[in-house]
Amino acid sequence: MKRGWVLIPCRQAHELLSERLDQPLSAADRLRLWLHLRICDACARVDQQLQFMRSAMRRLGQ
Repeated sequence: MKRGWVLIPCRQAHELLSERLDQPLSAADRLRLWLHLRICDACARVDQQLQFMRSAMRRLGQ
């Protein structure tokens, strides 16, 4: 197993967060993102903001 394959930088986490809005992530990417969000408060806040905006947009569309 390649060393460091699990821990990803914030830039990659943001890319995965954005990609997750459009399509399901692979199991490996979900794991990498989940682990990153557990150790990075800033990215976890970005995730919460994206989820809030997505929820608000869905309510506006109804």
